[in-house]
Amino acid sequence: MNRFFFFAALSLATVSCTPETAPDGSAINPLWPSERQECAREGGRWGRGGILRLEMCFPSYSDAGKSCAKASDCEGICLADTRQCSETFFFGCYSYLEDNGEAVEICVD
Repeated sequence: MNRFFFFAALSLATVSCTPETAPDGSAINPLWPSERQECAREGGRWGRGGILRLEMCFPSYSDAGKSCAKASDCEGICLADTRQCSETFFFGCYSYLEDNGEAVEICVD
């Protein structure tokens, strides 16, 4: 499976694990400190992302900035405009390269 789609699915799965606020202001589905620690231990950082500004772990890829010609050249996303591996997963509109080297435009929110 393309790494990009894995992280897109991961971001959607995060919806069920994200804190929400009940009418009384208490947290629903609070994030566990162990999740934050695991993210930091693996070099990631917690932040809010997407249109819903959900809290999630943004991984840090060791091959960030490396030249790429297709998706499998990168841990993260092979960006079409720079032909470089992304530093982390991110939201917004951009073009990435698939495993066949074809550029695809996508908006992730």
